[in-house]
Amino acid sequence: MRVVKVEENKNNIVAKTNALMSAKGHLSETSQKMLAMVISMIRADDTELTKYALKISDYTEMIGSDSKNNKLLKDRAEELMRNPFWIDGQLFNWCSLVDIKSVSGYIVFDIHPYLKPHLLQFGKNLGFTQYNIVNILSLKGDYVPRLYEFFKMEFEQYKAQYKKKYNKTPNSYMFELDIEWLREFLLIPDSYLYGDIKRNIIKKAEKQLEAKTDIKFSWQEIKIGRRVTGLHISIKKNDKGSSDWLSTRKAFIAHVREKYKPTPEDNSFPIVVSTNQGDLKLDKDGKLYMVANKKDLGIVDYDSMQSNKLWDWLYEQVKEKKIILKER
Repeated sequence: MRVVKVEENKNNIVAKTNALMSAKGHLSETSQKMLAMVISMIRADDTELTKYALKISDYTEMIGSDSKNNKLLKDRAEELMRNPFWIDGQLFNWCSLVDIKSVSGYIVFDIHPYLKPHLLQFGKNLGFTQYNIVNILSLKGDYVPRLYEFFKMEFEQYKAQYKKKYNKTPNSYMFELDIEWLREFLLIPDSYLYGDIKRNIIKKAEKQLEAKTDIKFSWQEIKIGRRVTGLHISIKKNDKGSSDWLSTRKAFIAHVREKYKPTPEDNSFPIVVSTNQGDLKLDKDGKLYMVANKKDLGIVDYDSMQSNKLWDWLYEQVKEKKIILKER
């Protein structure tokens, strides 16, 4: 059983195949966040699915609920079990079992084994899209988190193809979004007119993604006569709104340097991560170094080239969830 504490400042990566990202279905906002927390416990090098135990207090805190009873949890668990989805003509369910009794203070999920190829080994598979869970935890509305995932997937796929062809990363991506396809993808009820979709989904997502996530988008209507049939979508990286400190090596280093810098009251150098070879620490100039004998030796002579190699290694290990940073 996997138990991982889910916190906004931790390395909680949600990774799914693009087929799973674009599967047609609908879950409430709070169920989507519950599911994302569970999926974020899966590591890049996992070869099998296990049971995943989500701490109830983590979940209620993250969704902004002060509920002290099990009704909310039962409702969300039932929603996950009764809302299957289609991938390539196959009907899937998220979980084969949800258990709120066996482990006190936790809700245990047994992810359906048929989802194994869609959730495992994402670090080695370019057909996956991944994002830090912090990008959706503060999003509001049933449709906005799913729209974030879809736009993130589209942008990441385009960036990978562009980089392979031109050996550089594009700043934006434009594509057409068909309104009828969007209705089917999000299972938007027929009672929603285009004006409802525009006001309650597109505009809400536009505002929230720029304020709270690592991407943003702008849009223009596509019309046939007076009827809106689609949207021109332009997606860009969003540094202002991003709280994803794993989005780039630069953001990762800035986060670690801020979090693990020595305080005026404590002249020792806090441990960033412990390995079999020793403890990684930061010196007063922000260089990363290793204390091989695990004694606090203070500042050691470590040149910039050695430090950069350690930064490269640490960034990849943390990003793929093979290493967890020390508490501070």
